Amino acid sequence: MLKYILSVVASVFVCMSFMSTSALSADRVYESGSVWNISFVQTKPGKYNDYLADLNNVWRKYIEAQMKDGDILSYKIMNVAARRKNESNLVLMVEFKNWATFDRGNEYFEKMAKKIQGSLDKSTQANIDREALRTLNGSVLLQEVTFKK
Repeated sequence: MLKYILSVVASVFVCMSFMSTSALSADRVYESGSVWNISFVQTKPGKYNDYLADLNNVWRKYIEAQMKDGDILSYKIMNVAARRKNESNLVLMVEFKNWATFDRGNEYFEKMAKKIQGSLDKSTQANIDREALRTLNGSVLLQEVTFKK
């Protein structure tokens, strides 16, 4: 009997939580939009053009492959015009469709690395070599918020 009472009480709480969630979402004046990954990059002295060439030859190919698959909506590379000493001089911005795009398994990215760079070993070595061109100063993941119409 106690199990029955507990299951009824639990069912009531679950139903109430669904009702309150629906009510809350109806009152929201905004919608959650796409997800942005923004990386801050400082190129090493004399390596700005080399790093942009690397982005064009490798990074862009990964981005465009994921755009073809529908995971990425857009991307931008922004040059920081007035930076202070030791700050990033490039900002890489990638707009993802939603949070689910981050749930791709290792197999997806390994297959992409083999297709774009020939092998996982070459991909790993390219990541190591890239350290001679730039320093990553961090990144943030943001979700766009738009007002409902």
